Amino acid sequence: MAKVVVFFLLSLFSSYCFASDKLIQLIEYIGADYSAAVADGKIISEGEYGEMTEFAALINEDVKNSADVALQQQATELSSLIANKADVTAVKTLTASMRQAVLSAMPQLPLPKTAPDLTRGAALFAQNCVACHGITGLGDGAAGAQMDPAPTNFHEVERHNARSLFGLFNTITLGVADTGMMSFQQLDEKSRWDLAFYVGHLASKPLSTEAAPQALIHPEQITRLLTATPADFTEQYQQGGTALMALFRQHPELFYQAQQQDPWLVASNNLNLAKSLLTTNPASSYDLTVAAYLDGFELVEAQLDAINRPKRNDIEQNMMRVRTLVKNSPQDPTTVAAIDQVVLQLNEARALVSTANLTGESVWLLALLILVREGLEALLVVAAIYAVAVKTGRNELKRTVHAGWLSALALGAVTWLLSSFVIDISGASRELTEGYTALIAAAILFYMGFWMHSKTSASEWQKFIQSKVQNALSGGTHWTLALVVFLAVYREVFETILFYQSLWLQGGQTHQGAFIGGITTGLLALALVAVAVMKFAVKLPLKRFFGSTAVLMLLLAFVMAGKGIAALQEAGQLSAVALNFPVISWLGIYPTWQGLTLQAVLLVLATAYFIRAKGK
Repeated sequence: MAKVVVFFLLSLFSSYCFASDKLIQLIEYIGADYSAAVADGKIISEGEYGEMTEFAALINEDVKNSADVALQQQATELSSLIANKADVTAVKTLTASMRQAVLSAMPQLPLPKTAPDLTRGAALFAQNCVACHGITGLGDGAAGAQMDPAPTNFHEVERHNARSLFGLFNTITLGVADTGMMSFQQLDEKSRWDLAFYVGHLASKPLSTEAAPQALIHPEQITRLLTATPADFTEQYQQGGTALMALFRQHPELFYQAQQQDPWLVASNNLNLAKSLLTTNPASSYDLTVAAYLDGFELVEAQLDAINRPKRNDIEQNMMRVRTLVKNSPQDPTTVAAIDQVVLQLNEARALVSTANLTGESVWLLALLILVREGLEALLVVAAIYAVAVKTGRNELKRTVHAGWLSALALGAVTWLLSSFVIDISGASRELTEGYTALIAAAILFYMGFWMHSKTSASEWQKFIQSKVQNALSGGTHWTLALVVFLAVYREVFETILFYQSLWLQGGQTHQGAFIGGITTGLLALALVAVAVMKFAVKLPLKRFFGSTAVLMLLLAFVMAGKGIAALQEAGQLSAVALNFPVISWLGIYPTWQGLTLQAVLLVLATAYFIRAKGK
């Protein structure tokens, strides 16, 4: 029965994806070819116009049962525009909006994981397409001479600007009903992408890699370059967008290599591109400054930290200042100067790290420090809660704690596999996960700190003993503690994965042994700390134990609150107003008004509680 249900769900999912692919194809086809059917309110090609009318009817049929009412209304409007022989611009604008709506609703896009090969695409074109589209793709093949509508001329600039690579891939995969364009689904997926890139680059203006904008692209931008049209990018980035799309279609290997490239260059190149877009597209400029940190500097800051911590802190603060300036004052000359200053600092830091050489010893030390730094905070949470279980003899709570950290490690392993071989986890996604996870854990730890402290009074302790912890640690509370253990561990695992992926690439095959040795040493160090904490905790008198555990949990809540706010600021979800205050990262203290305010509120609440409790 279970297999039947799984098969049904997979079939339903596949059918949905297929229907969405077809819908995108029809919408984009109308946007690209309507200009060949209508001009100045008149039909200029009966064959093309009939195709537009037919495809608009198919779109209406496909979306009539959709939950997206707005898309249904747009489909009706599209049919009306075509029936009234509306202006080409109106149809293109509407189809672009519809295409984006369908793309956003799709659960997964069949996008290429490796760079498509244009040389292979040319060979596939010669084998399968020249009969209709001609040797050079001008649509002048012998077999296509009698076709109506005629085969596509891939050199037509207007049509090129209206078609995305994803749309071309769908057309190659599905064919076009009632035309000579047949489905090439017999080709494997990579071949269809190679072919889509080949025909998709024919009308783009030749562009040398040296003259092109050298912005290093992070995963979301690659997805957008695949699913957006050249016209979309020209509208967003002006001439820089036209060049960027042309470069992507002509040299996709550069963009896929960018995901593996030097993080220092990722940071500085994104900042340089952000500077060029300050006046024309401030929103995109801000996004690039966020990417400069998350997909660039953050990946190598641990290396710089081991060599020159003040420099690392200075760059981090200046990058935050740049993000704030770009968001609030994009046209202020101060903003340009601030970007230039950070780029200069990044270049200096890169030279400093490279001259220090990433030796086997430094790889070992970095692997050790990363694990100890990220793991210590989670270890303290696990040890504190597990010590409560040991001290009170609650075996079920022990099992709950083990379930929390083991499930976090298991999900961490899955995350590593997915991020390495299946999907790309961007810096923004990572920081959002870390930020929200830290804030949830902080809230639970803050509550648990008060609960622990309440057990230090004589009357409460007697109740605690008499009930044998049945009320305090039973039922849902067990799972609350499991959740805080899970959140604390998974947050650190999630961040450690990112740093280790970067260090693994930076160290190369030569230092893989040192890398593994550093992890092993770090695990041993954490195990020793765990044993020491446990032995110390269980020897404390019960009252002192609960009091010290309460203080530890409140302190960890303070730290996680600061780190959670900082992570959301780094992801661009919260504004960051810098203050003249030192960075104390191990306490989660970062000099922004938002983070320090939240931590101050926690301190006031904790202090007020302790004063009130002492007076009883």
